[in-house]
Formats: sequence, structure tokens, C-alpha cells
Amino acid sequence: MPIATRSPAAPNAPRRKPGIGGFALAVLVLVASTLLVVIAWNAARQNMLRTAQADFRSSCDEVVELLASRLVNYELTIRGGAALFASMERPTPAQWHAYVDGLDLANRFPSMVGLGYAASVGRYQLERLQIDLRDSGRGLLTVWPRGVRERYAPIVYLEPRTAENLSAMGFDMYYDPVRRAAMERAMREAAPRMTSRVKLVQDLDPRVPAFLLYVPVFAGGVAPETPLEREAALTGWVYAPIRAERFVQVALAPVKRSVRFRLFDITDGKPELVYADPVDPRAAPAAFHHVVNADAYGRRWRFEFASASLFDAVPGLAPLRTALIVGLLASLLLFGIAWSLAQTENRAQRLAAEMSAAARRSEARVQALNRGLEARVETRTRELSEANRELESFAYSVSHDLRAPLRAIEGFSRVLEDRHAQALDTTGRDYLHRVRSAASRMSELIEALLKVSRVARGDVQPEALDLSRMSADIVAELRAAESDRQVTVDIAPGLAAQADRVLVRSLLENLLGNAWKFTRDREAAHIRVGVEADGRTFYVQDNGSGFDQAYVDKLFRPFQRLHDDARFAGEGIGLATVKRIVERHGGTIRANGAPGQGAKFMFTLEEQKQGSEHYFDPK
Repeated sequence: MPIATRSPAAPNAPRRKPGIGGFALAVLVLVASTLLVVIAWNAARQNMLRTAQADFRSSCDEVVELLASRLVNYELTIRGGAALFASMERPTPAQWHAYVDGLDLANRFPSMVGLGYAASVGRYQLERLQIDLRDSGRGLLTVWPRGVRERYAPIVYLEPRTAENLSAMGFDMYYDPVRRAAMERAMREAAPRMTSRVKLVQDLDPRVPAFLLYVPVFAGGVAPETPLEREAALTGWVYAPIRAERFVQVALAPVKRSVRFRLFDITDGKPELVYADPVDPRAAPAAFHHVVNADAYGRRWRFEFASASLFDAVPGLAPLRTALIVGLLASLLLFGIAWSLAQTENRAQRLAAEMSAAARRSEARVQALNRGLEARVETRTRELSEANRELESFAYSVSHDLRAPLRAIEGFSRVLEDRHAQALDTTGRDYLHRVRSAASRMSELIEALLKVSRVARGDVQPEALDLSRMSADIVAELRAAESDRQVTVDIAPGLAAQADRVLVRSLLENLLGNAWKFTRDREAAHIRVGVEADGRTFYVQDNGSGFDQAYVDKLFRPFQRLHDDARFAGEGIGLATVKRIVERHGGTIRANGAPGQGAKFMFTLEEQKQGSEHYFDPK
């Protein structure tokens, strides 16, 4: 009976075109994805704008706080000068110079042109002031602008005594209405008061904005209760002329600001510009604006802040715009994908059926390959077992077949030496001794060869081992064998490993035996057994004869020796055995040394499982 099969579609069959439903679905995907992209973009944009605006306003508040803090520092400095005038009737020029010099205005308050004192005198007291100053050795004080006025406030002290400050000496600040208004308010309210924008007499350019801060000085240092009493007790004002531009630069130097601002004095209703940051006419419009009003020593200041352009103030907008473009392109891509899926629906179903059949065929091939691989592995395992048995048989045959003639050589040479030694001369007896020594050496090499072959046989039986105790037992045996030797042995406590007991015992016997043997010429022989900082690399170190590091690769080869047999006897098989034991445990071994400076052998055994301890707990 024939098996029925499903024939593939004819290659020339007409393709089915997607219907109205497929196109509608593609359009719906386009509209929905575009809408989602725009909504997400707008939400992210608004969030960035709000965050940037909050940061901008925070920066504005920080600017205002820094300027206010700087003015407080100026106030404290001026109050200190007022306290000096209140503590004595009138300090000498030297005393005033010493006080101002100690303030270090050039470095601490570079925007202050100086620190001065203006005396408050009436028309009939001016001449007495001039006489007092002349008698103190300061010369005649010339008050300017000239003219007869009811009250004068000439500058009497002004430090530091620069050329521009000396030119201001004698200036009657009561003559200027702006200065007089601030001075009178300071007197009436017994508090520091500031002027609006003024031109300092030290400045030739009237466009340089500045202001002055006054602190009144009363006789006795205490302000009376009423304004009339304060006017009678007033002796003068300690003041500081401050250039506005330098004041802003110094106050805001500690911060890196990204906002620019203009400062207006709006106390009298008409805004008067005090300071303005330079503006690049080619710069884009600011993204944000903010206005802050603040009171400053009797004046009302208005700060008009402006941020950088939109993309500079909100740097995340440029990537966001790119994300919008990418999102719209992705929407178009989704539309194309949806349309393509609608076109290829039938083809996808046909391909799915073909792929299912191909998958079943591939699965069958994989199963066949697995069966073949299992058979090959079994064959190789059987061949390896047979090779191991043949190797054991060969080693046994070699040892048996070689030992028989060696025993005959050794036996006959002994008989010859015992019975016929007198018939031989000295040379003959020496030759006979060499024959017996060579036979003994050959026997030892055969025994060593058997040891190597035995190490490679058998299964590794790992168990928890106390390497510290095992090393101590081996050292005790070495001491018993050579009780006349004095060797210092330091064994780190708690050394532990998961390994085969018999093999590791052989490993330590070889390493410690070598260390014991090669320290024989040392008066202060020293052997150390421990573990490195990684907790898994053990080492055996001695201060014996050592070896040349250039020949380190020969150490672990069978029958390779780097020392003279006359000084250090051996078969050259111990370190080869050690290397095989370490490799059977999945570890590594290396050695460092130098001639006459000892040697250090470092080895690892099978890696500890996660969470296992590297130190033996005797409990």
C-alpha cells in the first residue's frame, strides 16, 4: 500500500494578495505607534523643561544669596571700623591705617575701593575740625566742593592711601543728594544703609556703576532712642565705596554660573541699572526668564535673570529630538513590517510546514550521530583500558626481566669480591666495585620507573586531608632517620585539602625529602610549609643549595638531575612523581629558586567547591 505524501504548492501558483483587513491593520499600527511616539516625546520634553527651569531658578536664588552674603561681609567690616571710632574720640591716622591694613582689602574684598570715615560737622564746627587735623600733623583739610552749607560730611580718613583715594580726601559727601539721603537714613534708623547707583569721585568715567554703604557712628558707641537725639549724638559715618561690576565678579567667583542677569535699583519707582552681564547680540533668545526682588540695606533691588538658549539650557532636548525622528522612522518601519507580514502570511504557513519536516529530519540525523558518537567513545575507552593493561604488563615485564640479570651480576660480583679479591690488584678491585655500584644504581632506577607507573594507575580517592599534620609526621620520620641534624621546620596550622591520601602523602614526602636533603650543607637549615594568600596554593620552601632558574623545566622530567650525585644522591624521579600526582588532581606546580639561596615549590590540588573551607578544622 503506497504511503500518502503531501505535495508542496506549485511554484507557479498565483500569490494571494492581502485583503482590506491587512492594509487596515498596517495603517492602524502606523497611527498608534506615531501617536505613542509623539506622546512619549512630549512628556519627556515637558519633564526636561520643568527640571531645567527648576535648576535655573535654583541658580538664580544662589546668585542672590551669594551677593547678599557678600554684602553682609562688607557690613561686618564697616561695623568693625565704626566700633573703632566709637571706642575712642577719634583714632589717629596710624591707628586707622593699621586697622584697614589688617583687613587686607586687596585680597579679601577687592571690590571695595577703600574704607573711610566722613565726619559730621556743622557750619561753625568745620573750622575747629580743620584746626584739629592740622595740629595732629595732617596738614590743612580742604573741603570741596566749596561753599557755605549748614552741615558738612567731609572725608577725613580713607584707606588704603592710593592716588585715587587721596584725590577723594576732603570731599563733602553731604553735598551729593544721593549720598546725603543714604547717610541721613543711616543716622535716623541707626542701621547700615546703602546708596543707589553713584559715580565715585575716584572714577573719571561716569559710566562705571558703584554704590556706597554707610554705618553711622554715635558718641559713646550707643545709638540714642529718638531720631533727634541720634542727630545730636552723631559724630560721622564709616563707609565703603564699592564698584558694582567688581562686586558681582568677586561674589560669584566660587560658582560656575550658566545664567546672566541685570540688577536694577527700583527703590524710587524708576528702575536704575546697577549691573548687567554682557550680552552677545548674535546669541539665541533665552529659554527661561526669572525676576527676584530683594531688600538690600534700605534699597529695593530687582534681579532680572535670563538663561542660555533653549538647547544650551536644556541639553537633553537635542538627543530627544533625535529620538523623536527615530521613533517616527520606527513607526514607518512598523507600518512596512505589518504590511509585509500581511503579504507573506500564506508563505509563512507553508515555510513553517517545510521547516517542521526539516526539523524532524535533523532530529533523526542528530540521534544517529549521537549513537555513532557513543559507540566511538565506548571503543576509545576500551582501547585506552587495553593500553593501560598492556602498559602495566610491560612495566612488570621490564622490572622482572631486567632484575634477573642484575641479580646475577650483583651475586657473581659479590662472590668474586669475597673469594678472589686477593687475586685482584687495586685496579681490578676498583673495577669490581664499580660494577656492583652500577648494578645497584640500575636496580634503583628500575624501582623508580615502577613508582612512576604506579602513580599513573588507579583511581583518585579524594577525602578531607589535614596537610599540616601529614607534613609534621613526615618531618618526624626525617628527624628520626637523621637525628644528628638540626633543622628548623615551620608548618602553618590548619592546612587542608580535598585529595587522595596516598598520593598526597607521596607528594609531601618527595618535596619535604628534597628540602631535607638539599639543606644538608646549611648550618641553620630552615624549611617552611604553608599556603599563599589565595588560600589554595600550597608551598614547601627551604634555604638549601637551590637551583638555576634557567633549568627549571628540567626539574620535573624523569631521571633529570641538576646536582652532583656525589653530594646529593637520588634517582631523579621524585619531582616527576610530584608533578604527576598534582596533575592527577587537576592542579599545577611551579618552582622558584636561585643557586645557594634555596628553592620554593608551589602547587595546587583540585579546586575547592564553592563554599568549602581551605583550612582544616580539628574540631
